[in-house]
Amino acid sequence: MFRSSFLAALGLVLLLTSSASAQFRGMRFPPSLQNIFMLRGEAVQKELNVTDEQKKTLSELAAQLQAEAMEIISGLQDLSPEEQKEHMPELMKMVGDKGKEIQEKVDKVLDQKQLARMKELSLQSRGAAALEDDEVAAVLKISDEQKTKLIEVREEGSKKMEEAMAALRGGGGGGDAGDMRKKMMDMRKELGDKALAVLSTEQKEQFEKMKGAKFTFPPQRGPF
Repeated sequence: MFRSSFLAALGLVLLLTSSASAQFRGMRFPPSLQNIFMLRGEAVQKELNVTDEQKKTLSELAAQLQAEAMEIISGLQDLSPEEQKEHMPELMKMVGDKGKEIQEKVDKVLDQKQLARMKELSLQSRGAAALEDDEVAAVLKISDEQKTKLIEVREEGSKKMEEAMAALRGGGGGGDAGDMRKKMMDMRKELGDKALAVLSTEQKEQFEKMKGAKFTFPPQRGPF
């Protein structure tokens, strides 16, 4: 459910201010933010047949988003935990709006075939987390009751991620990087299975069709 793009963004917040982790719990990064960084991957660019000119533009847009997102979130550093809790939703909305703004520019860089495949890869990359996208929810006709259950699964996952990373930072039995990576992978699979279990058989089948031809993403770099 939670792919590397989500963990990278989460790690950014925790690096900027470790005390923000509890306030961050349950929040969700918009698809546009994750898609833009996914497009920086060489394997993804090859799958989309991205030209050198497109690569250059996409790289510039991703760098712009990263710099502006970091600037927005860095405002948490000088705030108390109470102030962080108060301002976090507003800051995340600002980051989300910035992601949508950059996504509109990305959409103009890619052709229609590339855009269609990008959406499929995005669903594969984000897994069950994509079930909360408005567009996906509409296609699958996800009910309000199902949406509530999906949010509960996400919040449960965020809490577990927070606890695992806190254990790693504090040396509280977090294990080495290899152990932590396996733990995170197992956790993501467990949460993904729980989220998919919310769907009906027909919804699951439709969701798989929306993902298109299976794409194997390269092994994730870094400790997680």
